[in-house]
Amino acid sequence: MELAAPAYHKELKCDSGISILRQAAPVRLAAMILVALLSALACAASVSDTITVSARAKARIDFKVNLTDFDKTYHANDSALGQVLARIDSMVLDPRMRVERITVVGTASPEGPYTNNVRLAAGRARAFVAILRSRYTFPDSIYAISTIPEDWEGMRMMLDADSTIPYGAVVLSFLDRTADIDGDTRERHLKSLDGGAPYASMRDHVLPWLRRASVVVDYDTRLLRSRIGDGLRPSYTALRPQTVAPPVARPVAVEMPGQTLPRQRFLALKTNLLWDAALCANLGFELELWPRWSLDVPVWYSPYDITRRLRIRLLATQPEVRYWLRDAGAGHYLGVHASVIGFNVSFAGDFRYQDPNHAAFGLGLGYGFAFHLDKGRRWSMEAQIGAGYISYKWIKYHNTGRNGAEVSRGAGTYWGVTRAGLAISYKFYRQRKERRWMRW
Repeated sequence: MELAAPAYHKELKCDSGISILRQAAPVRLAAMILVALLSALACAASVSDTITVSARAKARIDFKVNLTDFDKTYHANDSALGQVLARIDSMVLDPRMRVERITVVGTASPEGPYTNNVRLAAGRARAFVAILRSRYTFPDSIYAISTIPEDWEGMRMMLDADSTIPYGAVVLSFLDRTADIDGDTRERHLKSLDGGAPYASMRDHVLPWLRRASVVVDYDTRLLRSRIGDGLRPSYTALRPQTVAPPVARPVAVEMPGQTLPRQRFLALKTNLLWDAALCANLGFELELWPRWSLDVPVWYSPYDITRRLRIRLLATQPEVRYWLRDAGAGHYLGVHASVIGFNVSFAGDFRYQDPNHAAFGLGLGYGFAFHLDKGRRWSMEAQIGAGYISYKWIKYHNTGRNGAEVSRGAGTYWGVTRAGLAISYKFYRQRKERRWMRW
């Protein structure tokens, strides 16, 4: 008995187009899988796409009258500085963030001579920059420094923002009337206004908040896009910078264009106190060559006898090229020095030693530390030590007067300490002319 084939089996055998459809099915399936994969990749690419968002962090520190030194106990400076440093730390540690620019503005209140206020504003800006440079290794080109020697506009903004300040309306009217007067004359008129009462109010309620250094840190942040609703919108989670406000209800630092603070380099005159104590006359100079580099050239000249049997006659120089770990002229430095020494010496013994018209010479490496003694960074002290070698020739004489008989001749090489001292110096500053190859 024959078994009948199932109906669907019959149809497959009878329909000639079915075989073509059976071959096309895998193709359709592969195409569907390919479309799905491309859609998934496009979706993933859009979700993982990044955007760059620019933002800024701000802070300010205040200074006491006529001072440029940072006092962390004044006007809650320690808290304000700590918050902005913590913010910058987060930028340095986060690879998604990049610091673009650090703008520092030094400001002085409109009191005292204008020339002194220029010095104060510049010194306060430098003080804030020194704090940042001691903590971070940003290139010098990232810093933008400016000054506001007399912040009359800041006074106006404070009075506009706080109507409770005594005599505020009177002083605002005065500022409108005297906008075209020079700063020193304007200050004198303000002091004499209404018997001095408005000025006394400004001195107590406004001027202390105009002696400041403000910083604005501009930075970029790379953020992931997130899908919200029908479209793609950027997510700004945890982007908002921390803004440091003053400890009392005063307006925050005012951002205004000021004069660009010129770069200065120094020339220092100095003397080594250790050689002075040994009654050996010496004088030297140090010149800042470019950022973090300087040239130090001391000269010793001692043509006289200390006693009939004790003589330290020298004509010597020891130029040294120095690399400073921070700014040239302050802090730690490393140096390479050369020695050129003409000598005629005896130490109260039976013999003296003199070079045969052939100076001793040598090379060495040095280390030192310098620090300033005054706020104007004029006077400084420096401790130095160095080691290397000195090659020399000598003639040995009897140490009996000036014309003792010759005993012997020789030569040698000394290895050991070649440079030591405790020097005091006075610096002169002048504006540096920028060169294209210099990067400040």
